[in-house]
Amino acid sequence: MMRCCLPGRRLLPVVAGLSALALAACGVESRSDAGDSGVASTAGPVIRAPREFSGIAWLATDRTPTAAAGYGETQEVFLICHDARDNDAERDLPRLSIVRTPVDTDGIIVRNLDNADVGFPSVPNDLESIARLPGRDEALLVESNADGDDPDPTIYLARWDDHLKVEIAGSVPWPETPEPLVNVEATAVATVLGKDYFVYAERAQGSDTTTINMTRLKVGKNGTISFGTQWTSVPFTAPEPPGARPASGLDIDNEGNLYISSAYDPGDLGPFDSAVYRAATVVPGGALGAELRPVEPPQQLARSSGLKVEGVGLVDGSFPIFISDDDEDYGGLLRQLRVTDPGDRSRTADRR
Repeated sequence: MMRCCLPGRRLLPVVAGLSALALAACGVESRSDAGDSGVASTAGPVIRAPREFSGIAWLATDRTPTAAAGYGETQEVFLICHDARDNDAERDLPRLSIVRTPVDTDGIIVRNLDNADVGFPSVPNDLESIARLPGRDEALLVESNADGDDPDPTIYLARWDDHLKVEIAGSVPWPETPEPLVNVEATAVATVLGKDYFVYAERAQGSDTTTINMTRLKVGKNGTISFGTQWTSVPFTAPEPPGARPASGLDIDNEGNLYISSAYDPGDLGPFDSAVYRAATVVPGGALGAELRPVEPPQQLARSSGLKVEGVGLVDGSFPIFISDDDEDYGGLLRQLRVTDPGDRSRTADRR
């Protein structure tokens, strides 16, 4: 988790002749012209990277207004969660941001959401994943359990309106799980024959294998959240990168294909490494009304050397795939993933 505290901003290129005051007015931090050595710097103001991006969920596709009549470039809009801890150093940091894809050389647009405006009933501790409910403007915000250090890990229900105002509509403790709850960074929701299913996998630090688990999920109009007591599970082994956590992010498309990221994290300065796989499918059947089927061997869709992918986000339940990165001291990153072999994957029939 990144240690420094940085406000959200629209990232701007450094332009010669702009004063530090002008940059500050745009929401960009700058340092003094003199470094620790006391020697005046000629490099100009410093522009910082956004804070770490952990979980990701697609919110909307938007078109930016232009000076002329009509609309300009298309933007994909995502909800991002940050893995700040409930401690003295990080308690007041934002837990959520809205991030828009770029329309020009200014880069991605990041807007931190105020915790009080969102309406969290308690201070979230290590939000690592977001699981959008398919076809609805709501998602589960999921605490990881922080290596078992959280006495009461919580799952929140977030909803948003047409203006993308995000509010917490409910919360519930993690349900009883089929294996000890240690540190979960990968969650998603699938809908099969009109019923919702909660899917998660432990990040499984120190192992190349994790278990993908699924149970029934019910979300009420009044914000209530309930989980089934019966689970179905399949194993997943990450072939690459070597030494990676097998499950760092997760999403499921409209046809039931389950995409999972695996990430290697040696420390705050990296070097990081990641891969994204089609790892399983969710299909009708079994005692729960839906079951998991592993993809054997897992189909690697992309490698992201140098990056620590912690979120996988499909656009409205289908390609393209975007990734969110928590590159620790390097900051956060949002990118569209280049999938080099999408046509060869077997796709289940769409039965939603």
